[in-house]
Amino acid sequence: MRKRVVIFDMDGTLIDSSVAITESINFVRLELGLSPFSVQTVTKLINMPDQDLPKLFYEDVKPYSECRKIFEKHYYQNCIDKSVIYSGVKEMLKDLDDSGFELFVATNAYEMFAKRMLKRFDIEKYFKIVLGSDSIGVRKPDPKVIRYILEKFDAKEDEAVLIGDSLKDEEAAKNAGIEYIFVDWGFGECERPSHTLSLDRLNTLKEILSR
Repeated sequence: MRKRVVIFDMDGTLIDSSVAITESINFVRLELGLSPFSVQTVTKLINMPDQDLPKLFYEDVKPYSECRKIFEKHYYQNCIDKSVIYSGVKEMLKDLDDSGFELFVATNAYEMFAKRMLKRFDIEKYFKIVLGSDSIGVRKPDPKVIRYILEKFDAKEDEAVLIGDSLKDEEAAKNAGIEYIFVDWGFGECERPSHTLSLDRLNTLKEILSR
């Protein structure tokens, strides 16, 4: 069946925010007297399921609530100054929107950061809903964020697809009973199962969705 509901992850799928995230985490670590992480370490950790990220990043030096406030203040500016949109994303989204696909974002970033970044790159207008981890109180791989979209727009599982770059995305799609497409250019370093579609060029996405 032709897909009509296309749900995108954001970080590592639409936008390369790896430098911005790493610099803001390291800003907090500097405040705590901890050594900095590399971009490769941060992107690997944030995409792995079942990780206690506050403990990994901040080592319980201060309560997480304090670390989060420092991170959020720094990241609010950093997320637009140090992030870039992947080449071809804007053109792809316009093409899908013009072709009648219903586009959504489901990200583990906070909604305010997601909308700030999408607006910065002039692509927020293509999405019917942008959901962050705080929007309905869940983070992928929890499937509730996907089910929320399906229920709100009266879509069946076989009409929807999630496009992302991590094991968290893959598990979220599986848990929600929808198809998953793994993008080759993102943060993810996981090996994809043989049954999972892989996308290496943005200009082939519409063809895949229309099958």
